Amino acid sequence: MARSDLGGIANRLFEQFLAPLVLGGPMIPGRPIGAQAALAMGRERVLADPDLASHVRLARTRVARRLVAIDRVGDPTEAEWALGSALHDLVQSTHPGLRGAFRRSAPAKILALVEATVARVPPPASAGEALSRHSLFARLFAIERTDTIVRWWTGSQTFLGEVPPVRLMAWPELRRVNVDKSSLPLLELTTTAGALDPPIFQRRLTHFLSRTPLTDLATLGRAAPRFAWSRETLSLIASRAGRTLAFRALASLPDREVDAGLGRATRALLRAAAWSSAAIALDLLADRAFAQAESADGHSDKPLVASDLADDAVFAQAAGALVARQTLGRSGNAHGASERGRLLALLEPRARSAAAREVEALLARRRP
Repeated sequence: MARSDLGGIANRLFEQFLAPLVLGGPMIPGRPIGAQAALAMGRERVLADPDLASHVRLARTRVARRLVAIDRVGDPTEAEWALGSALHDLVQSTHPGLRGAFRRSAPAKILALVEATVARVPPPASAGEALSRHSLFARLFAIERTDTIVRWWTGSQTFLGEVPPVRLMAWPELRRVNVDKSSLPLLELTTTAGALDPPIFQRRLTHFLSRTPLTDLATLGRAAPRFAWSRETLSLIASRAGRTLAFRALASLPDREVDAGLGRATRALLRAAAWSSAAIALDLLADRAFAQAESADGHSDKPLVASDLADDAVFAQAAGALVARQTLGRSGNAHGASERGRLLALLEPRARSAAAREVEALLARRRP
Protein backbone atom coordinates (compact mmCIF):
# COMPACT_ATOMS: atom_id res chain seq x y z
CA MET A 1 0.00 0.00 0.00
CA ALA A 2 1.32 3.45 -0.94
CA ARG A 3 2.67 5.64 1.87
CA SER A 4 0.21 8.42 0.94
CA ASP A 5 -2.73 6.00 1.21
CA LEU A 6 -1.56 4.90 4.66
CA GLY A 7 -1.19 8.51 5.70
CA GLY A 8 -4.74 9.32 4.72
CA ILE A 9 -6.14 6.25 6.48
CA ALA A 10 -4.11 7.01 9.60
CA ASN A 11 -5.25 10.61 9.79
CA ARG A 12 -8.89 9.66 9.35
CA LEU A 13 -8.54 6.96 11.99
CA PHE A 14 -6.92 9.38 14.43
CA GLU A 15 -9.17 12.39 13.83
CA GLN A 16 -12.51 10.59 13.48
CA PHE A 17 -12.08 7.63 15.82
CA LEU A 18 -9.10 7.60 18.21
CA ALA A 19 -9.18 11.27 19.21
CA PRO A 20 -12.91 11.15 20.05
CA LEU A 21 -12.29 7.91 21.95
CA VAL A 22 -9.83 9.73 24.21
CA LEU A 23 -11.39 13.21 24.29
CA GLY A 24 -15.08 12.37 23.90
CA GLY A 25 -17.30 13.48 21.06
CA PRO A 26 -18.76 11.92 17.89
CA MET A 27 -16.85 9.01 16.40
CA ILE A 28 -17.14 8.37 12.67
CA PRO A 29 -15.89 4.89 11.72
CA GLY A 30 -14.92 4.55 8.07
CA ARG A 31 -14.22 1.60 5.79
CA PRO A 32 -12.62 -1.44 7.47
CA ILE A 33 -8.85 -1.02 7.69
CA GLY A 34 -7.63 -4.62 7.78
CA ALA A 35 -4.48 -6.21 9.11
CA GLN A 36 -2.03 -5.18 6.39
CA ALA A 37 -2.68 -1.46 6.71
CA ALA A 38 -3.09 -1.65 10.50
CA LEU A 39 0.31 -3.23 11.04
CA ALA A 40 2.09 -0.81 8.69
CA MET A 41 0.31 2.35 9.78
CA GLY A 42 2.46 3.34 12.75
CA ARG A 43 5.79 3.42 10.96
CA GLU A 44 7.21 6.96 10.81
CA ARG A 45 3.73 8.36 11.31
CA VAL A 46 3.35 12.15 11.43
CA LEU A 47 -0.12 13.40 12.32
CA ALA A 48 -1.64 16.05 10.08
CA ASP A 49 -3.31 17.98 12.91
CA PRO A 50 -0.64 18.80 15.52
CA ASP A 51 -3.10 20.71 17.74
CA LEU A 52 -5.44 17.73 17.97
CA ALA A 53 -2.48 15.45 18.62
CA SER A 54 -1.41 17.74 21.47
CA HIS A 55 -4.88 17.64 23.04
CA VAL A 56 -4.91 13.84 22.84
CA ARG A 57 -1.45 13.57 24.42
CA LEU A 58 -2.59 15.80 27.29
CA ALA A 59 -5.77 13.79 27.85
CA ARG A 60 -3.85 10.51 27.78
CA THR A 61 -1.34 11.91 30.26
CA ARG A 62 -4.19 12.81 32.61
CA VAL A 63 -5.46 9.22 32.44
CA ALA A 64 -1.98 7.87 33.20
CA ARG A 65 -1.41 10.31 36.06
CA ARG A 66 -4.40 8.93 37.91
CA LEU A 67 -2.31 5.79 38.38
CA VAL A 68 1.29 6.96 38.54
CA ALA A 69 3.37 10.13 38.44
CA ILE A 70 4.42 10.52 34.83
CA ASP A 71 5.61 13.49 32.80
CA ARG A 72 3.81 12.79 29.55
CA VAL A 73 2.40 10.16 27.23
CA GLY A 74 3.61 10.32 23.64
CA ASP A 75 1.91 9.79 20.30
CA PRO A 76 0.57 6.30 19.51
CA THR A 77 3.16 3.58 19.08
CA GLU A 78 3.10 1.08 16.21
CA ALA A 79 1.29 -1.42 18.42
CA GLU A 80 -1.26 1.22 19.48
CA TRP A 81 -1.93 2.19 15.87
CA ALA A 82 -2.58 -1.46 15.07
CA LEU A 83 -4.83 -1.93 18.09
CA GLY A 84 -6.68 1.29 17.31
CA SER A 85 -7.30 -0.02 13.79
CA ALA A 86 -8.52 -3.35 15.19
CA LEU A 87 -10.92 -1.58 17.54
CA HIS A 88 -12.16 0.57 14.66
CA ASP A 89 -12.90 -2.54 12.60
CA LEU A 90 -14.51 -4.27 15.58
CA VAL A 91 -16.93 -1.35 15.97
CA GLN A 92 -17.51 -1.19 12.23
CA SER A 93 -18.56 -4.87 12.21
CA THR A 94 -21.71 -3.79 14.09
CA HIS A 95 -22.75 -1.31 11.37
CA PRO A 96 -26.50 -1.80 10.76
CA GLY A 97 -25.96 -1.20 7.04
CA LEU A 98 -24.37 -4.67 6.78
CA ARG A 99 -27.73 -6.42 7.16
CA GLY A 100 -28.59 -6.70 3.47
CA ALA A 101 -28.86 -10.08 1.74
CA PHE A 102 -25.73 -9.42 -0.31
CA ARG A 103 -23.70 -8.26 2.69
CA ARG A 104 -24.45 -10.98 5.23
CA SER A 105 -20.88 -12.27 5.13
CA ALA A 106 -19.39 -8.81 5.73
CA PRO A 107 -19.45 -8.85 9.57
CA ALA A 108 -17.68 -12.21 9.72
CA LYS A 109 -15.04 -11.01 7.26
CA ILE A 110 -14.46 -7.84 9.27
CA LEU A 111 -14.11 -9.81 12.50
CA ALA A 112 -11.57 -12.04 10.74
CA LEU A 113 -9.58 -8.89 9.92
CA VAL A 114 -9.73 -7.91 13.60
CA GLU A 115 -8.42 -11.31 14.65
CA ALA A 116 -5.61 -11.16 12.10
CA THR A 117 -4.56 -7.74 13.37
CA VAL A 118 -4.69 -8.45 17.10
CA ALA A 119 -2.86 -11.75 16.68
CA ARG A 120 0.15 -9.89 15.27
CA VAL A 121 0.36 -7.39 18.13
CA PRO A 122 2.46 -8.63 21.07
CA PRO A 123 1.28 -8.08 24.65
CA PRO A 124 2.89 -5.11 26.42
CA ALA A 125 6.48 -5.81 27.34
CA SER A 126 6.45 -3.66 30.48
CA ALA A 127 4.16 -1.94 32.96
CA GLY A 128 4.93 1.36 31.24
CA GLU A 129 3.79 -0.01 27.89
CA ALA A 130 0.61 -1.37 29.48
CA LEU A 131 -0.05 2.07 30.98
CA SER A 132 0.46 3.76 27.61
CA ARG A 133 -2.03 1.45 25.91
CA HIS A 134 -4.54 1.95 28.71
CA SER A 135 -4.30 5.72 28.37
CA LEU A 136 -5.53 5.32 24.78
CA PHE A 137 -8.22 2.68 25.33
CA ALA A 138 -9.44 3.45 28.87
CA ARG A 139 -12.81 4.70 27.56
CA LEU A 140 -13.40 1.67 25.35
CA PHE A 141 -16.66 0.73 27.04
CA ALA A 142 -17.93 4.32 26.81
CA ILE A 143 -18.39 3.82 23.06
CA GLU A 144 -22.06 4.04 22.17
CA ARG A 145 -24.28 4.73 19.20
CA THR A 146 -27.04 7.33 19.22
CA ASP A 147 -30.19 6.20 17.44
CA THR A 148 -32.90 8.68 16.49
CA ILE A 149 -36.57 8.17 15.69
CA VAL A 150 -38.22 11.09 13.91
CA ARG A 151 -42.02 11.09 13.89
CA TRP A 152 -44.28 13.52 12.06
CA TRP A 153 -47.98 13.66 11.39
CA THR A 154 -47.86 11.39 8.34
CA GLY A 155 -45.12 8.92 9.26
CA SER A 156 -41.83 8.18 10.99
CA GLN A 157 -38.26 7.15 10.22
CA THR A 158 -35.48 5.59 12.27
CA PHE A 159 -31.81 6.55 11.95
CA LEU A 160 -29.30 4.16 13.50
CA GLY A 161 -26.17 6.11 14.32
CA GLU A 162 -26.96 8.72 11.68
CA VAL A 163 -28.03 12.34 11.95
CA PRO A 164 -31.53 12.85 10.48
CA PRO A 165 -31.65 15.12 7.41
CA VAL A 166 -32.60 18.70 8.09
CA ARG A 167 -35.68 18.47 5.84
CA LEU A 168 -37.34 16.01 8.25
CA MET A 169 -36.92 18.47 11.11
CA ALA A 170 -38.42 21.44 9.24
CA TRP A 171 -41.65 23.10 10.40
CA PRO A 172 -41.76 21.13 13.66
CA GLU A 173 -44.97 22.66 14.99
CA LEU A 174 -46.89 22.53 11.74
CA ARG A 175 -45.82 18.98 10.93
CA ARG A 176 -45.96 17.85 14.59
CA VAL A 177 -42.38 16.65 14.53
CA ASN A 178 -41.25 14.57 17.52
CA VAL A 179 -37.65 13.39 17.96
CA ASP A 180 -36.68 10.51 20.29
CA LYS A 181 -33.01 9.73 20.86
CA SER A 182 -31.56 6.69 22.60
CA SER A 183 -28.01 5.49 23.20
CA LEU A 184 -26.90 1.92 22.61
CA PRO A 185 -23.64 0.88 24.36
CA LEU A 186 -20.92 -1.04 22.57
CA LEU A 187 -21.95 -4.50 23.70
CA GLU A 188 -25.56 -3.96 22.62
CA LEU A 189 -24.69 -2.84 19.11
CA THR A 190 -24.74 -6.47 17.99
CA THR A 191 -28.52 -6.52 18.45
CA THR A 192 -28.99 -4.39 15.32
CA ALA A 193 -26.08 -5.77 13.33
CA GLY A 194 -27.93 -8.40 11.32
CA ALA A 195 -25.59 -11.28 10.45
CA LEU A 196 -23.06 -10.49 13.17
CA ASP A 197 -22.54 -13.38 15.60
CA PRO A 198 -22.54 -11.86 19.16
CA PRO A 199 -20.43 -14.65 20.77
CA ILE A 200 -17.74 -14.26 18.10
CA PHE A 201 -17.84 -10.48 18.57
CA GLN A 202 -17.26 -10.95 22.30
CA ARG A 203 -14.38 -13.36 21.70
CA ARG A 204 -12.71 -10.85 19.41
CA LEU A 205 -13.22 -8.13 22.03
CA THR A 206 -11.73 -10.41 24.69
CA HIS A 207 -8.70 -11.01 22.48
CA PHE A 208 -8.36 -7.26 21.97
CA LEU A 209 -8.45 -6.68 25.75
CA SER A 210 -5.64 -9.19 26.20
CA ARG A 211 -3.38 -6.72 24.38
CA THR A 212 -4.24 -3.91 26.79
CA PRO A 213 -4.38 -5.87 30.08
CA LEU A 214 -4.52 -2.83 32.34
CA THR A 215 -7.70 -1.78 30.55
CA ASP A 216 -9.02 -5.32 30.96
CA LEU A 217 -8.51 -5.09 34.73
CA ALA A 218 -9.74 -1.50 35.02
CA THR A 219 -13.07 -2.47 33.40
CA LEU A 220 -13.63 -5.80 35.14
CA GLY A 221 -17.06 -4.70 36.37
CA ARG A 222 -18.45 -4.88 32.83
CA ALA A 223 -21.34 -7.23 32.16
CA ALA A 224 -19.65 -8.77 29.12
CA PRO A 225 -17.29 -10.12 28.12
CA ARG A 226 -16.89 -11.22 31.73
CA PHE A 227 -13.47 -10.72 33.22
CA ALA A 228 -11.28 -13.81 33.44
CA TRP A 229 -7.62 -14.04 34.28
CA SER A 230 -5.46 -14.26 31.17
CA ARG A 231 -1.74 -14.77 30.63
CA GLU A 232 -1.49 -11.05 29.93
CA THR A 233 -3.29 -9.78 33.05
CA LEU A 234 -1.41 -12.27 35.23
CA SER A 235 1.89 -11.26 33.63
CA LEU A 236 1.08 -7.62 34.37
CA ILE A 237 0.38 -8.13 38.08
CA ALA A 238 3.28 -10.56 38.47
CA SER A 239 5.63 -7.56 38.55
CA ARG A 240 5.58 -5.08 41.42
CA ALA A 241 5.15 -2.12 39.05
CA GLY A 242 2.31 -3.81 37.18
CA ARG A 243 0.55 -4.89 40.38
CA THR A 244 0.78 -1.32 41.68
CA LEU A 245 -0.86 0.01 38.50
CA ALA A 246 -3.58 -2.63 38.65
CA PHE A 247 -4.17 -2.02 42.36
CA ARG A 248 -4.62 1.71 41.79
CA ALA A 249 -6.87 1.19 38.78
CA LEU A 250 -9.10 -1.16 40.77
CA ALA A 251 -9.21 1.29 43.69
CA SER A 252 -11.30 3.67 41.58
CA LEU A 253 -14.06 1.05 41.20
CA PRO A 254 -16.66 0.01 43.80
CA ASP A 255 -15.13 -2.56 46.20
CA ARG A 256 -18.01 -4.99 45.82
CA GLU A 257 -17.71 -4.89 42.02
CA VAL A 258 -13.97 -5.52 42.14
CA ASP A 259 -14.26 -8.32 44.69
CA ALA A 260 -16.94 -10.06 42.62
CA GLY A 261 -14.89 -9.89 39.42
CA LEU A 262 -11.62 -10.99 41.01
CA GLY A 263 -13.32 -13.64 43.13
CA ARG A 264 -15.07 -15.28 40.17
CA ALA A 265 -11.90 -15.26 38.06
CA THR A 266 -9.63 -16.55 40.84
CA ARG A 267 -12.05 -19.27 41.89
CA ALA A 268 -12.00 -20.48 38.27
CA LEU A 269 -8.19 -20.76 38.37
CA LEU A 270 -8.27 -22.75 41.61
CA ARG A 271 -10.96 -25.09 40.34
CA ALA A 272 -8.90 -25.65 37.18
CA ALA A 273 -5.85 -26.46 39.33
CA ALA A 274 -3.88 -23.65 37.63
CA TRP A 275 -1.72 -23.27 40.74
CA SER A 276 1.02 -20.96 39.49
CA SER A 277 -1.52 -18.58 37.94
CA ALA A 278 -3.73 -18.74 41.03
CA ALA A 279 -0.77 -17.85 43.25
CA ILE A 280 -0.27 -14.60 41.33
CA ALA A 281 -3.97 -13.74 41.55
CA LEU A 282 -4.06 -14.56 45.27
CA ASP A 283 -1.16 -12.18 45.90
CA LEU A 284 -3.28 -9.34 44.48
CA LEU A 285 -6.21 -10.35 46.69
CA ALA A 286 -3.85 -10.38 49.67
CA ASP A 287 -2.69 -6.87 48.83
CA ARG A 288 -6.32 -5.74 48.83
CA ALA A 289 -6.93 -7.46 52.17
CA PHE A 290 -3.89 -5.74 53.69
CA ALA A 291 -5.04 -2.37 52.37
CA GLN A 292 -8.54 -2.84 53.78
CA ALA A 293 -7.18 -3.95 57.15
CA GLU A 294 -4.68 -1.09 57.36
CA SER A 295 -7.35 1.49 56.54
CA ALA A 296 -10.15 -0.02 58.63
CA ASP A 297 -11.49 2.95 60.54
CA GLY A 298 -8.08 4.55 60.54
CA HIS A 299 -6.17 2.51 63.13
CA SER A 300 -9.11 0.90 64.92
CA ASP A 301 -9.19 -2.69 66.11
CA LYS A 302 -12.60 -3.42 64.58
CA PRO A 303 -12.31 -6.69 62.60
CA LEU A 304 -13.23 -6.84 58.91
CA VAL A 305 -16.75 -8.15 58.47
CA ALA A 306 -17.04 -11.77 57.35
CA SER A 307 -20.18 -12.58 55.38
CA ASP A 308 -22.05 -15.89 55.50
CA LEU A 309 -22.85 -15.57 51.79
CA ALA A 310 -21.06 -17.77 49.28
CA ASP A 311 -20.85 -15.33 46.40
CA ASP A 312 -17.78 -14.37 44.38
CA ALA A 313 -17.13 -11.14 46.28
CA VAL A 314 -17.06 -12.94 49.63
CA PHE A 315 -14.78 -15.59 48.13
CA ALA A 316 -12.30 -12.87 47.09
CA GLN A 317 -12.37 -11.25 50.53
CA ALA A 318 -11.83 -14.57 52.29
CA ALA A 319 -9.05 -15.68 49.93
CA GLY A 320 -7.28 -12.35 50.33
CA ALA A 321 -7.53 -12.45 54.14
CA LEU A 322 -6.33 -16.05 54.24
CA VAL A 323 -3.24 -15.38 52.12
CA ALA A 324 -2.55 -12.09 53.90
CA ARG A 325 -2.64 -13.88 57.26
CA GLN A 326 -0.19 -16.50 55.97
CA THR A 327 2.07 -13.74 54.67
CA LEU A 328 2.06 -12.04 58.06
CA GLY A 329 3.04 -15.33 59.64
CA ARG A 330 6.10 -15.53 57.38
CA SER A 331 7.02 -11.86 57.48
CA GLY A 332 9.02 -12.01 60.71
CA ASN A 333 10.12 -8.52 61.64
CA ALA A 334 8.57 -6.83 58.60
CA HIS A 335 5.83 -5.58 60.95
CA GLY A 336 6.15 -4.61 64.57
CA ALA A 337 4.67 -7.11 67.02
CA SER A 338 1.83 -4.76 67.97
CA GLU A 339 0.94 -3.88 64.35
CA ARG A 340 1.24 -7.50 63.28
CA GLY A 341 -1.13 -8.58 66.02
CA ARG A 342 -3.61 -5.85 65.12
CA LEU A 343 -3.63 -6.83 61.45
CA LEU A 344 -4.05 -10.52 62.26
CA ALA A 345 -7.01 -9.71 64.49
CA LEU A 346 -8.61 -7.61 61.75
CA LEU A 347 -8.15 -10.34 59.15
CA GLU A 348 -9.17 -13.23 61.38
CA PRO A 349 -12.97 -13.24 60.78
CA ARG A 350 -12.60 -13.45 57.02
CA ALA A 351 -9.66 -15.88 57.22
CA ARG A 352 -11.77 -18.29 59.31
CA SER A 353 -15.04 -17.88 57.39
CA ALA A 354 -16.88 -20.55 55.41
CA ALA A 355 -15.59 -19.00 52.20
CA ALA A 356 -12.01 -19.28 53.51
CA ARG A 357 -12.59 -22.97 54.17
CA GLU A 358 -13.60 -23.34 50.52
CA VAL A 359 -10.32 -21.67 49.50
CA GLU A 360 -8.36 -23.99 51.78
CA ALA A 361 -10.15 -27.03 50.34
CA LEU A 362 -9.28 -25.97 46.81
CA LEU A 363 -5.64 -25.31 47.74
CA ALA A 364 -5.42 -28.68 49.51
CA ARG A 365 -5.75 -30.36 46.10
CA ARG A 366 -2.22 -29.28 45.25
CA ARG A 367 0.32 -32.08 45.10
CA PRO A 368 3.06 -31.76 47.72
